[in-house]
Amino acid sequence: MGKGGESWERFPFMTMFQGSFRNTLDGKGRVAIPARFREALSGAEEDRLMVTHFQVSGVPCLEAYAPRAWQQLVSGLGAGVGAFSQSRTLFETVYLGGVQTCQPDKQGRILVPQDLRRRAELEQEVIFLGVGSKFRMFEASAYERVEQAFHELVLNNPDAFRDLGI
Repeated sequence: MGKGGESWERFPFMTMFQGSFRNTLDGKGRVAIPARFREALSGAEEDRLMVTHFQVSGVPCLEAYAPRAWQQLVSGLGAGVGAFSQSRTLFETVYLGGVQTCQPDKQGRILVPQDLRRRAELEQEVIFLGVGSKFRMFEASAYERVEQAFHELVLNNPDAFRDLGI
């Protein structure tokens, strides 16, 4: 659902990624984008991805956006934050500055640049997780640590997600 309970269908420009998938990174650093994610990109008439590095619970990963969603993120950055705030400067430098454009080939694979593979510690098995307007890519063994952190948080604090309305 979009803001105010509106369905995402009312926003045809918004690419939605959902589900989790596993694919293998080949020796050249290519990995097949899951078919559902390729369908979402195609349906939104997007032909490339904007990929940057991130961390979830201290576990490195990559985040991939369709270009329009990336542009929305970048355009909305200035609202309410001073141009020289430390948090904005750090975010721009690391997250925005680390982005690379990845063009899927005819088989639906992207060549993940070596620098991004290194930062996300991608070696062999890649877990793809659709999280709305973007998807994340984790090394499979590293993603297990994210799941463990989630389960520990829920076990130790059942109200952990109250601020999300859950």
